[in-house]
Amino acid sequence: MKNLRISVSLALIIAMTPLIAAPQTQNIAATEKSTSYKTSIKRIKEQLAQSAKLEARGTYVGELQELWQFPSDHLPISMTMGDIHIASWNVLDADYMSWVTEKDSQGLKRSMIVDEHIYIEGTSLTVRDLHVIDMILGMISHATHPKSLIALQECNKAFVKELRARLPTGYEVISHKGEAFIVDTNAYTILDAKEVLGVFSETPKRGFQEILLQSNLTGEKLLLLNSHLPGDPLDPARFEFTEYLAKTFDPSAATIAMGDMNFNEFEMEQSLLVAFAGRSPFSLHSSYCTNISPFAFTSKAIDHFLVYLPNGLQIELNTPEEVMTGLTIMVDLLEPGVAE
Repeated sequence: MKNLRISVSLALIIAMTPLIAAPQTQNIAATEKSTSYKTSIKRIKEQLAQSAKLEARGTYVGELQELWQFPSDHLPISMTMGDIHIASWNVLDADYMSWVTEKDSQGLKRSMIVDEHIYIEGTSLTVRDLHVIDMILGMISHATHPKSLIALQECNKAFVKELRARLPTGYEVISHKGEAFIVDTNAYTILDAKEVLGVFSETPKRGFQEILLQSNLTGEKLLLLNSHLPGDPLDPARFEFTEYLAKTFDPSAATIAMGDMNFNEFEMEQSLLVAFAGRSPFSLHSSYCTNISPFAFTSKAIDHFLVYLPNGLQIELNTPEEVMTGLTIMVDLLEPGVAE
């Protein structure tokens, strides 16, 4: 399937018609004016739970164990905007390996992840870390879709240091507490880069990256957010993140939020609709299933692009082979047939 584009806004709006499309009743925006934000979120969650159930992509995959010949428990995704290729990948911090080696929560204890979790003498790096960096460099030099922008999640200090040392000339890495963003400065000038803190009420010290770039070719600005949302199903993080997007939204600024959002495509689309009172300017794109639900052993799509482009540019999600050479076999393990 050449174009793996998926947007679920329309399906959700149809399913939620009683909630957002009845002008004679009290709408979300009006409700939020008279109640606290948390109360509004609670009410909307209840209404969403009562609305038509939409099935997220994914299937039961069981314990893949040795079949998982990949160095992270997440698969990367990428998209093309004009002639710029943008990728996102949770590379799995070696400091969190107990979830794989001890708890075996995703059925990957006998996978490549563990086989390569071997620390290199005299360093804080593992064989797996070096393998991941090699794959990132492969994405940058991809034969048909060389990546100019790459958002990475779960990067420890040793990993970032090694990555920075091995990047090609002209590429820079911006890092903040576990997240890192690679920028091809031949294509973009970095105008600003910061870590946004205090958005997540349950984990206020957990942040995300916000980076402002300017195209060296056209002069147009591009705002990028690299996020790794807290994943507790009862945590309001997904609503708080999209509320931040709504509060800071600039209709004149091209904006792309991406990363490991820990919630599936329908859950994130719901959050966007809540934040923007049923009319989100962002389109949500999920390439394919990228991860396995702990202990349930079902595949799920939780790595997304949230895109707003005011300049008329279109985006196209990349096929697995356009993301990374050899990725198709891994995608097929989580979502058979999606790459055909």
